[in-house]
Amino acid sequence: MVSSGFSAISEKLISAIQRNSLPQTILFHSPSLADIDGLVAVFAKDLIRPKRSFENERFISLCSAGQFPDFINVVKGSTGSIKIEEIHAVEDALQYAPFESDNRIVYFRDAAAMTVQAQNALLKKIEEPPQRTFFFLAVNKRNSLLPTILSRSVSIFVPEANTEAGFSDIFSYFPFLENLRSEFGDEIFSAEKNRFSLFCSELSFNSVTNISKIYENVTENSYGSTFFANIPSEKADYLKKMLIKMRLALIAFFVREKEPAVAEKITVFLTNQQVFSPDASIFFTI
Repeated sequence: MVSSGFSAISEKLISAIQRNSLPQTILFHSPSLADIDGLVAVFAKDLIRPKRSFENERFISLCSAGQFPDFINVVKGSTGSIKIEEIHAVEDALQYAPFESDNRIVYFRDAAAMTVQAQNALLKKIEEPPQRTFFFLAVNKRNSLLPTILSRSVSIFVPEANTEAGFSDIFSYFPFLENLRSEFGDEIFSAEKNRFSLFCSELSFNSVTNISKIYENVTENSYGSTFFANIPSEKADYLKKMLIKMRLALIAFFVREKEPAVAEKITVFLTNQQVFSPDASIFFTI
């Protein structure tokens, strides 16, 4: 069963299926491929809609084992990679309509294992995907695939289940976050948590030596040209400060067990700084 931490993602995907608006190529990226497995398995039945009746657990088991005809698992071979031969095998299977379902899923559980030749072969399929066929690619890091694959995929970040589940306690750890939820709105607030989880997945905390990195991450990301560009400058400055506070609070929560000294230092800083300027000169070394 998918964890409550990312059940919202599953619900949105199911909603897209019901509206016939689900993209045919989705790139799922997460620190945990197992969490992507769980997410895909849960909403696969809504997409495939097999004509036979299955208990959920039985259906998920068949898909995971590669034993359901309309859920094609593409996995690494004995060499530890996915070669062009595997892509040709998929192409052969796609010559025929789905066997017993409304749609078909081709799932690359570790798409980063594809050779360059395999990726280029796959690119030809996702540029003009067969009707009723959906390609799901799972990777630990989004940039591990060719830019041409990325440009033709819709990216969805899947936070780690055990990390995201812990966020239910974060409001008691930092009560001011509840105010930030109302300032940003649920959608932006949730997106920021996911962006933070992605940020964490790509950085070792030992390499985060200065809070200015958080400042740079907040002020130089895509919000700079989209979200912040559409609101008055005074409001934008305020929200940037609040985003920095939110990121720092999430770091403190995230590392509170493994790095208690770091969490304590950030906690003291946030407690003492009700409002602060997003000026890198005031930041201290963690």
